[in-house]
Amino acid sequence: MESGDHTHLLRRVREALQRGNYAEAVIGLKQAADAARAEGDLATAGRHLGNLALIYYQRLQRPDLALRYFEQALASARAEGDRLTEDGILGNMGNILRELGRYDEAIEYLNNALLIAQEIGDVRGRGIWLSNLGLVYDDLKRLPEAIEVHREAVAVARQLRDQRGLTGRLGNLGNSYLAAGQHAEALKCFHETVAIYQELGDKQAAALRQGIIGNIYSELGRTSPSDFEANLCFDLALDAYNRTLVMARELGDLAAEAELLGSLGNVYGNMGNYPQAIDHFSAAYRLFARLGLSDRLPHLQHNIELAQTYLK
Repeated sequence: MESGDHTHLLRRVREALQRGNYAEAVIGLKQAADAARAEGDLATAGRHLGNLALIYYQRLQRPDLALRYFEQALASARAEGDRLTEDGILGNMGNILRELGRYDEAIEYLNNALLIAQEIGDVRGRGIWLSNLGLVYDDLKRLPEAIEVHREAVAVARQLRDQRGLTGRLGNLGNSYLAAGQHAEALKCFHETVAIYQELGDKQAAALRQGIIGNIYSELGRTSPSDFEANLCFDLALDAYNRTLVMARELGDLAAEAELLGSLGNVYGNMGNYPQAIDHFSAAYRLFARLGLSDRLPHLQHNIELAQTYLK
């Protein structure tokens, strides 16, 4: 295939992608990869195969085919000695293997990607693969390993001053701490994410993490061994939920507002403050009804009746 034909073919692929016609893009990339192979240009063929794999993975939800073409792209990258491309392909394959539940293979591929990232000085790539490896350990409930790896990923984000990436990695670390029952450490992570999102001006993300903080304190209150500790945790839960409620109202997020009113009702009920519990459950009920979310109403009605019974 002549250079002009190759350029025309790639233009067709780009246009197909812009239209969302992924079947046409797949055909074009296969033709381009075959042409590059025939010319002995393994590097270009590998890039086309890698792009083909990404379409199967991200757009067509065919992880099996994505793996097949990533394998071919990997062979091209290794033949060309292209370590950076090899690194990216190994990491992507690790992610796919995790989604398929092939965890041992996922760990192997991600560790290999980490080794290459370390060798070539790809700090950003190392942080990404550490984070993904931590998620594999989370899936396997290997929580000490998950925590260790997520902490390394957090350190890389701090090194790069990547605030947006840091929030995601702190969230992953916080979830691992929660699963391990280390609530104090989890709270530190989520408090920091709230502060960063507020600095970034992302009120919705800040509200979501503030709500998680409320959930943690609420759970700690329900499981505390003494009334004093329980009430302290419930007070902190109320504070977190009320802060989140303010954010939800500023954003005009009525569904989140209704959820938070219900959560506040639960905390007041656990504290024995049944009039406040009834008020908040009722407000949540009215808001869910207004939104047409009728599936939420029976549970709230039950909570209202239960609080009224305790009040009597």
